[in-house]
Amino acid sequence: MANKNKNPSLTDLAVVKNIQRERFALIDAGLLDFPIFLKPCRVKILMLVDYQVSFNHSYFGLSTVLDTLRLNPEWWVKFDITRAHRQTDLFKPAAADPAFALYGPHHENFSFTQAGFNIDDYDEVWFYGFNSGTSVAGSPPVSLTDAELEVLFRWMDRGGGVLAMGDHYNLGEALCYRIPRVRNMRKWRVADGVPPGSGPDRHDTNRKGHDDPGTMGTDESAQYSFDDESDDIPMNIRLRWYYHHHCAHFHLHPLHWHWPYFWSRSPHPVLCGTDGPITILPDHPHEGEVVTPSALTDTLTFNAYSAREYPDLSGSPLSPEIIAWARVQNDHTNTSDVTKGQANGKEFGAIGAYNGHCVNVGRVITDSTWHHWFDVNLTGRSSLFGSSDARKYNGFNDTPSGQAYLERIKNYYRNVAIWLAPPAKLQCMAGRALWGSLFRFPLVADLHIHMPIWVIGHHAINVLGNYAGQCNVRLWWPLFIRKFPFQELLDPRRIKVPVNGLKMLDEFMIGGVLHTLLTAKQEKFQSGKLPSDKELLGLCEKGVQAGVQALLEHMKEAEQTNGHVASVLKSALEKSR
Repeated sequence: MANKNKNPSLTDLAVVKNIQRERFALIDAGLLDFPIFLKPCRVKILMLVDYQVSFNHSYFGLSTVLDTLRLNPEWWVKFDITRAHRQTDLFKPAAADPAFALYGPHHENFSFTQAGFNIDDYDEVWFYGFNSGTSVAGSPPVSLTDAELEVLFRWMDRGGGVLAMGDHYNLGEALCYRIPRVRNMRKWRVADGVPPGSGPDRHDTNRKGHDDPGTMGTDESAQYSFDDESDDIPMNIRLRWYYHHHCAHFHLHPLHWHWPYFWSRSPHPVLCGTDGPITILPDHPHEGEVVTPSALTDTLTFNAYSAREYPDLSGSPLSPEIIAWARVQNDHTNTSDVTKGQANGKEFGAIGAYNGHCVNVGRVITDSTWHHWFDVNLTGRSSLFGSSDARKYNGFNDTPSGQAYLERIKNYYRNVAIWLAPPAKLQCMAGRALWGSLFRFPLVADLHIHMPIWVIGHHAINVLGNYAGQCNVRLWWPLFIRKFPFQELLDPRRIKVPVNGLKMLDEFMIGGVLHTLLTAKQEKFQSGKLPSDKELLGLCEKGVQAGVQALLEHMKEAEQTNGHVASVLKSALEKSR
């Protein structure tokens, strides 16, 4: 008989620990119930592509994006992706191939008006448009019909989020050029002045790659080649910086802000990374262009639905913004660029954003090119075009530095998927992120209810910033202020708030929510019951009230202390004379 008291071997312990790690991974993925963990929110995304774009690994493939969303590390959200093709996915895996379940289309010949489809089943629609032209012939038609646009516009005005992109010239025109807001947040048609695919006026963001010397008769490391889009070197982008992170910053020019705000800034939430601002994207030899609309007062009509394209905020239309710019290097010449020739140096819009939640409609993101998202620019080429350097087969995975760049780019994809979600889903995510943080290291060991509220908030923002980006963590508490008139604090046109006051506001509010959740955690942990969605929302709203009360008490104490310090200083000054 085996000795039941025998000590386990190191191998036995390793096996047990691996099982536990896998168990917690399943809990975080929402695939396993556990008494103290809430399941992640589910964000449902419809990805719609056309012509040569594929969900499978290919030149115009989205397999890396799909893997990124499928394996996202955020415990508070998981993404359910429905893959739809406007025509036929030419590069899909065979139906019998196990890869079909991951990269095969769920729908082909897709239409928004097809039988059995309900757009309200989705939180977001992502458009990767390839086809040009405006034809409505065929079945389904190449372009979206008025009936489809009516379905889409109504849904966008109910809070649905949209991501849309094409490439150079009029690639993407058929799918995207008539979608409300999307239509004028980017150049889609020749009539709009789309950037060409060749010649000196193209938008070439390639950076010189690590080519083998001598492949084209000279040292390619000093040259540009088309294949440089598939190496481990990204391009740098210039970000728009915000001096406050709520709706006010989407319609105020920075010059309206008073001096202290210029020293407290953050990027747009989709470019707020876990390791700081996301300042890179994959490069490409000919991109499109993101712009801001010149007309903001149009009313659009599709069949029976008519609405303002850009609703008013504080008496004027809320405008989209360019949130990142790319640059064409000015050293592309007929000698230095062996495949595309001369290009004129310039800066152009790379990413645009519309925060429709400020006016009770859906949000929108536009990108200058789907090459910021395609496999060829991320994980390498299937065949070489402009060089013979085999490293271009690996993309960013070729080097450790490239892999680190790729992780930052994937962070951008996940941020887009989160930011475009409707308000109720964002509220769900924020609540689960904060509740879940209390059961995970290090906050499970660091926080307790006897700590000052602002200390809890200060520490939690720093820790949770490693998972969501600090500037995004600071956006969570405003999702729970429906009953509180904070607008005067958030809009500097109404009241001047010192820059440290804004930071205190974040720390006290996040701290107040977590302090309230810590108290509830003790009760729930003992009963073994999880809070319902309604209970969690109520706790978070109660936490904001606790943060407000703590901040008021802090300000009162600070006022008394400042008054005493001022009196002492005044007395000392008089005695020194």
